[in-house]
Amino acid sequence: MSAPEHGPAILKLLALVEGDIDAMLDLGKRLFGEPNAEMYPLDLLAFGAIKRNLSTARAISHMVGTWNMVSARSLLRVHIDTGLRFSAAWLVDKPHEFAVQVYGGARIDKLKDQDGRRMTDSHLVEVRSNEYPWLPRVYEQLSGYIHFSGAHVFDSISEVGGEDRTISFGISPTDYKFPEFSWLEVLECTREATAMLAKYLHGYIVTKGLSPEQLATLRAQCG
Repeated sequence: MSAPEHGPAILKLLALVEGDIDAMLDLGKRLFGEPNAEMYPLDLLAFGAIKRNLSTARAISHMVGTWNMVSARSLLRVHIDTGLRFSAAWLVDKPHEFAVQVYGGARIDKLKDQDGRRMTDSHLVEVRSNEYPWLPRVYEQLSGYIHFSGAHVFDSISEVGGEDRTISFGISPTDYKFPEFSWLEVLECTREATAMLAKYLHGYIVTKGLSPEQLATLRAQCG
């Protein structure tokens, strides 16, 4: 028996997620630049972030399409993590040295920002929450999906009885019990997380194209 199709609102968002994937690929091409263009350490970190974003975005789309909420939410937490941790390069004095440390094996949550604070997930969420007010709530809710937790127990419950207090469990790879808004939220957050990464990638691409004089002027204007 084939799975039922999602409603038009979800199908529309799935199409938009695919459009975001195409746009992210275009950003990657812009980051590569012209043949034989000079490469910088942060370029490598950016390529890794783009690859991870593309992979998780496509996987989330597939999980939603096959009604797998547990996996969709787990992947969404990973998807958000990519843009969040890539943005840490904007919190340090020397982004390229930061990039070298990261792909050399250093853990981002063990490194410190320009104010001397460790760039833990909670710190990064706090720093970015003004621009992304949805981030603290969603990140906290999804954290329970990374490691086995009570969230998975609740997801296995398909129905709770009334007076007799019976509980029915649904042991299945599909999650038909979730309302439409739950699936919409997953896809909307997927797009928001992609937009977060795209913003920092675009800013970096623009910065790479500036001359040393233009970059010095920009830094002076930003204080």
